[in-house]
Amino acid sequence: MKKIVPKLFTASGIVTSQDAFLNGFLIGTDGINDPTITIYKGTAAVQGNEIMPTTTFDASKQGLHGFVLGYEKQSFGGMYIEITCAGSCEVVLDVGFD
Repeated sequence: MKKIVPKLFTASGIVTSQDAFLNGFLIGTDGINDPTITIYKGTAAVQGNEIMPTTTFDASKQGLHGFVLGYEKQSFGGMYIEITCAGSCEVVLDVGFD
């Protein structure tokens, strides 16, 4: 049985060093500064290992940003999130484990 764990990030970092599944994420912004998010397989930001391509979200839009996948995106050898934002930003990843 898979276990889904929400993980909060305000800066780039290792999500997990284990094999995992990305189920989706939500982003909260300061309403002014647009965050740019990339999610990689592995434990570092290595070009070519993206499991979610680099995406910039419009902070001026009302409500939460993000997505929920209709399937699980597997990430062998860990998962890493890269967050770039001039202001404040929170990302809650829904990560699944076997």
